[in-house]
Amino acid sequence: MMPRRAAASLAGSLLAAAVLATGVAAQDPPPPGPADLINGLLAGLMGFKDVSAAELQRDVAEVGGVPFKAPVPLDFITPSALNAYLKEVLDDEYPATRADADARLLIALDLLPPGTSLRDLRARLLEDNVAGFYDERPGRKKLYAVSEDRTMTPSNQIVLAHELRHALQDQYIDVHNGVPESVGDFDDRRVAFMALLEGDATLVMERFLMQRLGVPATTAPVDLAAAGFATPTLSGVPPVLRDHLIVPYLAGRDFVRALQERGGWPAVRQAWSEPPRSTEQVLHPEKYLAREDPRAVPGPPPPAGGRVVEEGVLGEALTRTLLGEGNDAAAAGWGGDLYRVWDVGGRTLMVWRTEWDTAADGREFHDAVVRRFTRSHGRARRLHGADLFGRGAWNIGIAAARGRVSLVAGDDAGLFAAALKGER
Repeated sequence: MMPRRAAASLAGSLLAAAVLATGVAAQDPPPPGPADLINGLLAGLMGFKDVSAAELQRDVAEVGGVPFKAPVPLDFITPSALNAYLKEVLDDEYPATRADADARLLIALDLLPPGTSLRDLRARLLEDNVAGFYDERPGRKKLYAVSEDRTMTPSNQIVLAHELRHALQDQYIDVHNGVPESVGDFDDRRVAFMALLEGDATLVMERFLMQRLGVPATTAPVDLAAAGFATPTLSGVPPVLRDHLIVPYLAGRDFVRALQERGGWPAVRQAWSEPPRSTEQVLHPEKYLAREDPRAVPGPPPPAGGRVVEEGVLGEALTRTLLGEGNDAAAAGWGGDLYRVWDVGGRTLMVWRTEWDTAADGREFHDAVVRRFTRSHGRARRLHGADLFGRGAWNIGIAAARGRVSLVAGDDAGLFAAALKGER
């Protein structure tokens, strides 16, 4: 699932280092680093010996409680060959038109600076972080380990435990088509689906690592936040891309653990066929169990001559990102949303409508989002009864009316003013 499934090597490194940092295997270990650091820390431990692909697959099935239906082909790929492979995958899965649509959305939300090449940023994230992957595309269905000397090092075993779980998921459901192609990469529905898959694979990888270290499965789960690895620094990466990369692993792992603790691995297996419908359900598993689905939000009218380039749901997880650290509570009353992005003669207009569980939740979000843009854009002016923020060619307006809070953004003043007036 690349590039839509982020680099498993990053999660593998985080979890391996976090387990070590809790004192399971060593005292005061160095912070996580490249694969050779993990290999040096783990190579001498009982349980981390050279294994075959078949043995590794057997162990992953055992710790994850779901059997494989068939062996998974494994091949080794060198780092240089990996870069060429990733470029081919990126061209196939994330063409420039799709990247441009995503960038327009994120720029309109002030989550990316204008002029950012989103495609280049995501390509760099892949190149810097992939150490193993399962290619789930039709006709591929193959597992790859990145290694110059074709050896099953401890770090390769950890990463491949994660990726083997994805291969196993793909034997039970059609992972590649689990979300319609029309749903964008930053759409809440896709992020929620990825959180299920990545969270499951991360939990299995954690159990695999604990087994290798001889730690009982009943041991308290690794607390990545306490270990200091829950929000790693990704140099030069905007917070929206950091969260888009990390949230499916960490929030997804907590979600899947909640399901597993309640109903065992059969409950996790069932969730593959009945995935969460929102990141709200991922962040609050009780809402998934209660089948509290997102509210359908009516879409805004199009501007004259406008062409829709992106439409979808932002969701609770990326609303948290928009509001910034420390504002999770202001996103917790999320009930549903809908955004539309139009191209109008080369200009961009976006309208994002949000609805909330209660009127108080809506007011809390409204106040939080106004504070967020006051921090980044300065004091608001008033236009059509809404809060107006401007910077460069871009205007952002926040309006509360008819039981919803709307955010309007655009780089054409006339289009923007008309759309903002329509949200009052």
